[in-house]
Amino acid sequence: MLGAIEVAGRDGGRAIGSRQHVLVAVLAANAGSVVPADVIAEAIWGDDLPADRSGALHTLVSRLRPRLPEGALQTRAPGYLLADDADVLDVVRFEELLRSAPILPAEGALPLLEEATALWRGPAFGSAADRTAVHHRAIELDELRVVARERRAEALLDLGQAAEAVVALEALLAEHPLREHSVGLAMEALARAGRRSESLRRYSTYREQLAHETGLEPTAELRRTEQAVLSGEIGTVAPAPTEPSGAPLRLRVQTVERRPGELVASAAFGSGPPLLFLPGWISSLDAIGDRSDPRAALVARLAEDFTVTMYDRYGTGLSSAADVDVSLDASVDEVRALLGVVGDDVTLFASSCAGPSALIAAAGTPAVGRLVLMCTYACGPQLFTNAAVRESLVDLVERSWGMGSRVIADLIVPGIDAVTLSVFARFQRRAARPEVAAGYLRQLYEADASGVLADVRQPSLVLHYRDDPAIPSAGSHQLAVGLPDAELVTLEGPYHTPPGGDVERIAHRIAAFAATP
Repeated sequence: MLGAIEVAGRDGGRAIGSRQHVLVAVLAANAGSVVPADVIAEAIWGDDLPADRSGALHTLVSRLRPRLPEGALQTRAPGYLLADDADVLDVVRFEELLRSAPILPAEGALPLLEEATALWRGPAFGSAADRTAVHHRAIELDELRVVARERRAEALLDLGQAAEAVVALEALLAEHPLREHSVGLAMEALARAGRRSESLRRYSTYREQLAHETGLEPTAELRRTEQAVLSGEIGTVAPAPTEPSGAPLRLRVQTVERRPGELVASAAFGSGPPLLFLPGWISSLDAIGDRSDPRAALVARLAEDFTVTMYDRYGTGLSSAADVDVSLDASVDEVRALLGVVGDDVTLFASSCAGPSALIAAAGTPAVGRLVLMCTYACGPQLFTNAAVRESLVDLVERSWGMGSRVIADLIVPGIDAVTLSVFARFQRRAARPEVAAGYLRQLYEADASGVLADVRQPSLVLHYRDDPAIPSAGSHQLAVGLPDAELVTLEGPYHTPPGGDVERIAHRIAAFAATP
């Protein structure tokens, strides 16, 4: 189906007629679902329906069935069904490969993406793509083909094969010159291949063409890429982030069962009273250990005063899993499971997305002695009121994880250089599959713990940057007003994750709060 329609077996091609081409296209576009006979007949004959359309369609199906694997084409009232089998349909095989690749590191993802792109021979469904029952599916698949080609180029870049990435991206841009994500990747690939002037020329050409055809300007992200090329920040293999710095953290890793059969990886380090550090959106303990996660600076400093326990949310980082419940209830179960092994009189540290689950878990729980709530909130629906923005960002993460990870990275660690931003975006893509990341992002928007605020009797320290780009500072007001014993500290700056210069004073403030009788 990925090109001109072909039916082939181990013994070579199998000829089918023009009407059978349309028949198999309609069935393949809806593989795994029953397609009503009336819908198929209209696609094949249009307004020239035969007098006995049921009999005519039955004849076409009977002639097609022997050309397909046994059981692939089934009669199911009120029509017919084609099995969604990767061994039967190239469409199914392509989508399986595309789903599997993001789970793997670049060296494992690249062969899958190369196999996926090699399946294509032209526009999806060939000459049958304009039929009503096929058209939308053809558009979707053609878009996924572009996504697969971009992901292949990203994998090449991750593996240091910039020259090969340039070839792939230039071919893609010849077909889709206004696709900005491809332009950004091409600029990065050209710069890393030592072709800096061509990288800047690629940006200039895109900007002029975009202005001429749409009247728009390139996005802030693409302008940052241009600045990184101009300054020389892109042009060599991207280094690991320089902040946070220091020796790798020595983590003692173990697993905790959040629900029967669902294992969550956790790690403890440091010395002193217990502090449970909740991950925000997605995380990976190995990135904390090697300090490539910008949150590692604060974690390492807290470990000077506390025995810090961290964990990876189920389905992310070292807690990878196939089927993941991303509900708020499941996240609360995680916190409670960790509290069960950390000890008593625990300081519970929650930031970003983790606030609501921390509040619910702490309410009426004697093991929690204090809460530190940083750049977080209690009620998402009251805070994130623009439904269009919410849905567009969730959809971007789920459907274009490369672009989505960069947008989220710019919110979590704003103001950093383009190279470090790119590295952090790649860390996010390694930490979680797009559907898991999108699920936890949706939880962020929908979570509501306002009903338990009055039951959280523990002393609470609420810290929030005034111009936080990810969680509006109104989130801290929800906490300060609703919690019975809360102290609000407003920090100056447009940050969500503390920059290096703020780590010492924030850690000192938390330690002093925890030591107060």
